[in-house]
Amino acid sequence: METSSYFSVLQRRWKLVVACFAVGLVAGFMLTPSNPKTVGNQWTSSIDIVLAPESADNKDFSLTTVKWVSDAGEVAKQVGAKLHQDPAVLAGRITTGVNGEVGTLTITAKDATKTDAETLARTWADTTVAVFKDQQRAQLQAAADAKKPGLDKLSNDISALEQQITQAPAAKKGLLQAERDSKMSSYQTQLNLQGKLADPLFDPRVIVQDNLRSTPQAATSILAPTSRPLRLALAAALGLALGLVAALMVDRMDMRLRNRMQVEDAFGMPVIAEVPRASRRMRAGHALLVAARPGSPVAEAYRSLRSALLLSGPPGLAFRLGEAPRTGLGSSLPVRQFTDPAPVILVVSPKPGDGRTTTVGNLAAALAEAGRSVLVLDCDFRNPEAHLYLGTKPGTGLSELLLAERETDLQHVIRATEIPHVRMITGGAPTSYPAALLLRVGEVIARARHHADVVLLDSAPLLFANDTNDLIQHSDAMLVVTKSGNLTPDQASRVSELLTRTGVPVAGIALIGTDPSSVGVRSGRGRSGLAVPGAGLILRGRAAAQESAEDGERSAPSWARRPELGDGTAPVSAGRSGDGQEEPPSGADDKADDGAAGDSFVHTAELRTITVRPGEPHGFSASDGYGGSSFLDDDPADLGYFPRPGRSGEDRS
Repeated sequence: METSSYFSVLQRRWKLVVACFAVGLVAGFMLTPSNPKTVGNQWTSSIDIVLAPESADNKDFSLTTVKWVSDAGEVAKQVGAKLHQDPAVLAGRITTGVNGEVGTLTITAKDATKTDAETLARTWADTTVAVFKDQQRAQLQAAADAKKPGLDKLSNDISALEQQITQAPAAKKGLLQAERDSKMSSYQTQLNLQGKLADPLFDPRVIVQDNLRSTPQAATSILAPTSRPLRLALAAALGLALGLVAALMVDRMDMRLRNRMQVEDAFGMPVIAEVPRASRRMRAGHALLVAARPGSPVAEAYRSLRSALLLSGPPGLAFRLGEAPRTGLGSSLPVRQFTDPAPVILVVSPKPGDGRTTTVGNLAAALAEAGRSVLVLDCDFRNPEAHLYLGTKPGTGLSELLLAERETDLQHVIRATEIPHVRMITGGAPTSYPAALLLRVGEVIARARHHADVVLLDSAPLLFANDTNDLIQHSDAMLVVTKSGNLTPDQASRVSELLTRTGVPVAGIALIGTDPSSVGVRSGRGRSGLAVPGAGLILRGRAAAQESAEDGERSAPSWARRPELGDGTAPVSAGRSGDGQEEPPSGADDKADDGAAGDSFVHTAELRTITVRPGEPHGFSASDGYGGSSFLDDDPADLGYFPRPGRSGEDRS
């Protein structure tokens, strides 16, 4: 992957990178306290709690009881109240441990500074001793109170036995006296125990040793910076790194078609023009960049598309009505007369948002610059927007024309646009069943051919509506428009399959919204001779030509083949194909198209061949509006450049 490719990925996925960067900043801000020193672990202070000397002989007492008191929540609450801090945070900095051999309970505190750590350790130890003393006194007093009922019972039993002794015969007095003495001994023992439990002087005591010790932990400060800006910078760097990795991974998993090579491999057709991505400001307001910004790279790309269509599209597209090239040598070239219908180009796209309508408008403006009169038919009845780009009001359009019971003159629905020599028929009012309108669209298209040099059809998305299939049979060629990154290989294969079934030649693919840095000139295979109009059409399905045995290239269809400029020798007959087999004339072809026999594609324009020799009258003069030298005199590649548009806007029906 080249460096420029990485920059292209970042340009496409910049939103993901910015999102990860923002998440890193927010996470760093939320996880960093306002005062980082309060949660630092730079100093550790320890202090011991031991039994008091007067309680050292108490073998039944264990410091584990004191540890339970220290770890309980009461000590944390009291320490938090004294130090004015969160008890839960303070408890997280304290650790306790009992050393049975030495007889100590060690309390360890961690804090950012030595003073804070020592204060926390001593306060925690003193509070532990105080809480233990209070809880121990309460427990012992409760035990003393619990022995009082037993003592009262023993006292009553002793009194009853003394009465029995005074009244009993001499033989029984000995037994009663022995029982009384036993109860009195038990009573005295319980009474002494109750006295010890109730007397605080006999409570087990613990004290805090004066052995506070503190040690620094400098290694921890390197891992946990205490500065909030430093922590935020670290979090932002981690978020940015995560965003870059995520952008590369997402782009690797993205199977959408983005460049020329991917599109050509998926469709099996060449890309004849790449239109670079325009900025948001340039796309604002449905602007046609060919007219609004004629010097922009986008406008030049659409002019390249126009040139490609003039060379590879229908042959009638290369010449205006009534024109014949003027050359000093004898030549045999096609001429479209005023009675010949104009070629129809159907612009299709696989999905919405591919830039189909934008391409129709800019292509119409580019053809008008070349001296062609263009008529645009908005056949996208589901979302008609062509009028927004060409600057005309919607009004009455195709839907009303197709629903009318009587035939209506097209002049009543053809509207002028902001682009000179470009007119259009809008889509008309919305309808709930657009498919029904297309049943009569063939008649309208046939009449529209006589109102301009070129007819452009805007259609609905091919994969989302069946409307386009009804328009294909009435067109001479198709132009496929797709947007970079808007189509998957499976969808492209489906579109190619649908186009193969139609049998209508495809001029090529216009790739919209490509990376400006990757747009270049296509380096195709070399061809001998001059460029011939119509020779670049790609025949699909029934109209597919046989592969050439010499170089493996597709041969052009019979009606697209033209003799090269010669020296006056007899041209090849228009009724004979390149393989020498006879073909029916154009009139017979039109009839054969109605049945099952005939040519394998639709003929829509009658092409006539004339021979012009030096010194012979040619039937064209400057007064006809076609003055000046021929566009083939200087450079055969400059097809489509006309200084004067002529009478292209007149109605020729």
